[in-house]
Amino acid sequence: QRTGNPQLATKEALCLFLGYKGYKDFRFDMLHYLHQEHVEVNSENLFDELTSKYLSVIRQFNNIDQNKLNQLIKQIKNTKNIYIIGVHYSSLPAKHLVLGLQDLGINTYFAYDYMQASHLYNTIHEDDLLIYFSIEGNQNNVSRFFDLTNASKNTYMITLNPKPKLLIENTLILPGYTLSKQSIVDLQSIVVIFVELLLNMFHNTLKED
Repeated sequence: QRTGNPQLATKEALCLFLGYKGYKDFRFDMLHYLHQEHVEVNSENLFDELTSKYLSVIRQFNNIDQNKLNQLIKQIKNTKNIYIIGVHYSSLPAKHLVLGLQDLGINTYFAYDYMQASHLYNTIHEDDLLIYFSIEGNQNNVSRFFDLTNASKNTYMITLNPKPKLLIENTLILPGYTLSKQSIVDLQSIVVIFVELLLNMFHNTLKED
Protein backbone atom coordinates (compact mmCIF):
# COMPACT_ATOMS: atom_id res chain seq x y z
CA GLN A 1 0.00 0.00 0.00
CA ARG A 2 1.39 3.40 -1.00
CA THR A 3 1.48 5.88 1.85
CA GLY A 4 3.35 8.73 0.15
CA ASN A 5 1.65 11.83 -1.22
CA PRO A 6 2.55 12.11 -4.96
CA GLN A 7 1.27 15.69 -5.12
CA LEU A 8 3.49 16.76 -2.20
CA ALA A 9 6.49 14.99 -3.73
CA THR A 10 5.92 16.84 -7.01
CA LYS A 11 5.76 20.18 -5.15
CA GLU A 12 9.02 19.47 -3.34
CA ALA A 13 10.73 18.42 -6.59
CA LEU A 14 9.58 21.60 -8.34
CA CYS A 15 10.81 23.78 -5.47
CA LEU A 16 14.21 22.07 -5.48
CA PHE A 17 14.43 22.56 -9.25
CA LEU A 18 13.77 26.29 -8.78
CA GLY A 19 16.65 26.55 -6.32
CA TYR A 20 14.76 26.44 -3.02
CA LYS A 21 15.46 24.11 -0.10
CA GLY A 22 11.83 22.99 -0.11
CA TYR A 23 8.21 24.05 -0.34
CA LYS A 24 8.37 26.18 2.83
CA ASP A 25 11.16 28.36 1.41
CA PHE A 26 9.29 28.67 -1.89
CA ARG A 27 6.06 29.63 -0.10
CA PHE A 28 7.87 32.28 1.96
CA ASP A 29 9.38 33.86 -1.17
CA MET A 30 6.07 33.68 -3.02
CA LEU A 31 4.19 35.39 -0.17
CA HIS A 32 6.83 38.11 -0.12
CA TYR A 33 6.36 38.54 -3.85
CA LEU A 34 2.56 38.69 -3.62
CA HIS A 35 2.66 41.32 -0.88
CA GLN A 36 4.71 43.64 -3.06
CA GLU A 37 2.96 46.26 -5.17
CA HIS A 38 3.13 45.12 -8.79
CA VAL A 39 2.56 47.53 -11.63
CA GLU A 40 3.23 47.31 -15.32
CA VAL A 41 6.94 47.69 -15.99
CA ASN A 42 7.91 50.87 -17.82
CA SER A 43 10.99 53.03 -18.14
CA GLU A 44 10.25 54.80 -14.86
CA ASN A 45 9.91 51.77 -12.57
CA LEU A 46 12.15 49.29 -14.43
CA PHE A 47 15.06 50.05 -12.10
CA ASP A 48 12.97 49.24 -9.02
CA GLU A 49 11.64 46.07 -10.64
CA LEU A 50 15.11 44.82 -11.56
CA THR A 51 16.49 45.73 -8.13
CA SER A 52 13.72 43.73 -6.50
CA LYS A 53 14.55 40.70 -8.67
CA TYR A 54 18.27 40.90 -7.83
CA LEU A 55 17.52 41.15 -4.11
CA SER A 56 15.26 38.11 -4.38
CA VAL A 57 18.15 36.14 -5.88
CA ILE A 58 20.53 37.27 -3.13
CA ARG A 59 18.09 36.00 -0.49
CA GLN A 60 18.40 32.53 -2.03
CA PHE A 61 22.16 32.33 -1.36
CA ASN A 62 21.40 30.36 1.81
CA ASN A 63 20.30 27.50 -0.46
CA ILE A 64 23.85 26.99 -1.78
CA ASP A 65 25.33 23.65 -0.72
CA GLN A 66 27.54 24.83 2.14
CA ASN A 67 29.12 21.40 2.62
CA LYS A 68 30.47 21.48 -0.93
CA LEU A 69 31.50 25.11 -0.50
CA ASN A 70 33.47 24.29 2.66
CA GLN A 71 34.98 21.31 0.88
CA LEU A 72 36.13 23.56 -1.98
CA ILE A 73 37.66 26.05 0.45
CA LYS A 74 39.53 23.22 2.18
CA GLN A 75 40.90 21.99 -1.14
CA ILE A 76 42.00 25.49 -2.17
CA LYS A 77 43.88 25.65 1.10
CA ASN A 78 45.53 22.23 0.79
CA THR A 79 46.15 21.85 -2.96
CA LYS A 80 49.44 22.90 -4.51
CA ASN A 81 48.29 23.39 -8.11
CA ILE A 82 45.00 25.22 -8.69
CA TYR A 83 43.52 25.69 -12.17
CA ILE A 84 40.69 28.15 -12.86
CA ILE A 85 38.79 28.29 -16.16
CA GLY A 86 36.08 30.75 -17.19
CA VAL A 87 35.24 31.53 -20.81
CA HIS A 88 33.60 34.66 -22.28
CA TYR A 89 31.48 36.38 -19.59
CA SER A 90 32.40 33.64 -17.10
CA SER A 91 35.99 34.85 -17.29
CA LEU A 92 34.94 37.83 -15.12
CA PRO A 93 34.23 35.92 -11.87
CA ALA A 94 37.03 33.47 -12.71
CA LYS A 95 39.54 36.34 -12.99
CA HIS A 96 38.12 37.84 -9.79
CA LEU A 97 38.89 34.58 -7.99
CA VAL A 98 42.38 34.44 -9.49
CA LEU A 99 43.24 37.97 -8.35
CA GLY A 100 41.65 37.47 -4.93
CA LEU A 101 43.66 34.32 -4.29
CA GLN A 102 46.84 36.05 -5.46
CA ASP A 103 46.21 38.81 -2.92
CA LEU A 104 46.04 36.07 -0.30
CA GLY A 105 49.32 34.55 -1.47
CA ILE A 106 47.86 31.71 -3.56
CA ASN A 107 49.09 31.35 -7.15
CA THR A 108 46.83 29.77 -9.77
CA TYR A 109 46.77 28.81 -13.45
CA PHE A 110 44.07 30.67 -15.39
CA ALA A 111 42.44 30.31 -18.83
CA TYR A 112 39.75 32.58 -20.27
CA ASP A 113 39.10 31.04 -23.72
CA TYR A 114 38.58 27.49 -24.95
CA MET A 115 41.80 27.29 -26.99
CA GLN A 116 43.91 28.46 -24.06
CA ALA A 117 41.99 26.16 -21.72
CA SER A 118 42.58 23.14 -23.98
CA HIS A 119 46.36 23.57 -23.65
CA LEU A 120 46.16 24.25 -19.93
CA TYR A 121 43.91 21.25 -19.35
CA ASN A 122 46.63 18.92 -20.66
CA THR A 123 48.88 19.89 -17.74
CA ILE A 124 46.34 19.04 -15.01
CA HIS A 125 47.09 15.97 -12.89
CA GLU A 126 44.84 13.82 -10.72
CA ASP A 127 45.70 15.65 -7.48
CA ASP A 128 45.34 19.16 -8.92
CA LEU A 129 42.28 21.32 -8.26
CA LEU A 130 40.21 22.59 -11.20
CA ILE A 131 37.50 25.25 -10.75
CA TYR A 132 35.35 25.73 -13.84
CA PHE A 133 32.88 28.62 -14.18
CA SER A 134 29.92 28.21 -16.54
CA ILE A 135 26.51 29.89 -16.32
CA GLU A 136 24.76 27.20 -18.38
CA GLY A 137 26.98 24.20 -17.64
CA ASN A 138 26.73 23.11 -21.27
CA GLN A 139 28.82 20.25 -22.57
CA ASN A 140 28.97 20.98 -26.31
CA ASN A 141 31.50 23.84 -26.37
CA VAL A 142 33.66 22.27 -23.70
CA SER A 143 33.85 18.79 -25.27
CA ARG A 144 35.37 20.19 -28.47
CA PHE A 145 38.43 21.40 -26.58
CA PHE A 146 38.80 19.32 -23.41
CA ASP A 147 36.92 16.48 -21.75
CA LEU A 148 35.31 17.22 -18.40
CA THR A 149 32.97 14.22 -18.55
CA ASN A 150 35.63 12.13 -16.81
CA ALA A 151 36.76 14.91 -14.49
CA SER A 152 38.55 13.93 -11.30
CA LYS A 153 37.04 14.29 -7.84
CA ASN A 154 39.05 17.52 -7.52
CA THR A 155 37.04 19.28 -10.24
CA TYR A 156 34.39 21.82 -9.27
CA MET A 157 31.88 23.54 -11.54
CA ILE A 158 30.22 26.82 -10.55
CA THR A 159 26.94 27.31 -12.44
CA LEU A 160 23.51 28.93 -12.26
CA ASN A 161 21.81 26.10 -14.12
CA PRO A 162 20.01 23.71 -11.72
CA LYS A 163 20.07 21.05 -14.47
CA PRO A 164 23.40 21.42 -16.31
CA LYS A 165 24.08 19.05 -19.20
CA LEU A 166 27.69 18.83 -18.09
CA LEU A 167 27.55 16.42 -15.17
CA ILE A 168 30.31 16.97 -12.62
CA GLU A 169 30.05 15.45 -9.15
CA ASN A 170 31.22 18.59 -7.35
CA THR A 171 28.84 21.16 -8.82
CA LEU A 172 27.90 24.28 -6.90
CA ILE A 173 24.56 25.60 -8.16
CA LEU A 174 23.99 29.29 -7.53
CA PRO A 175 20.58 31.01 -7.57
CA GLY A 176 19.51 33.36 -10.35
CA TYR A 177 19.14 31.12 -13.40
CA THR A 178 15.65 32.41 -14.28
CA LEU A 179 16.75 36.03 -13.95
CA SER A 180 19.84 35.32 -16.04
CA LYS A 181 17.66 33.96 -18.85
CA GLN A 182 15.67 37.22 -18.76
CA SER A 183 18.79 39.39 -18.94
CA ILE A 184 20.54 40.53 -22.12
CA VAL A 185 23.83 39.36 -20.59
CA ASP A 186 24.76 36.41 -18.38
CA LEU A 187 24.18 37.25 -14.73
CA GLN A 188 27.84 37.34 -13.71
CA SER A 189 27.21 39.77 -10.84
CA ILE A 190 25.68 36.91 -8.84
CA VAL A 191 28.73 34.73 -9.47
CA VAL A 192 31.06 37.59 -8.50
CA ILE A 193 29.21 37.96 -5.18
CA PHE A 194 29.67 34.21 -4.64
CA VAL A 195 33.40 34.55 -5.36
CA GLU A 196 33.70 37.35 -2.82
CA LEU A 197 31.91 35.22 -0.21
CA LEU A 198 34.25 32.33 -0.99
CA LEU A 199 37.35 34.54 -0.69
CA ASN A 200 36.23 35.96 2.66
CA MET A 201 35.47 32.48 3.99
CA PHE A 202 38.84 31.24 2.74
CA HIS A 203 40.63 34.18 4.37
CA ASN A 204 38.91 33.35 7.63
CA THR A 205 40.39 29.83 7.57
CA LEU A 206 43.87 31.35 7.19
CA LYS A 207 43.35 33.44 10.33
CA GLU A 208 42.40 30.30 12.24
CA ASP A 209 45.84 28.70 11.65
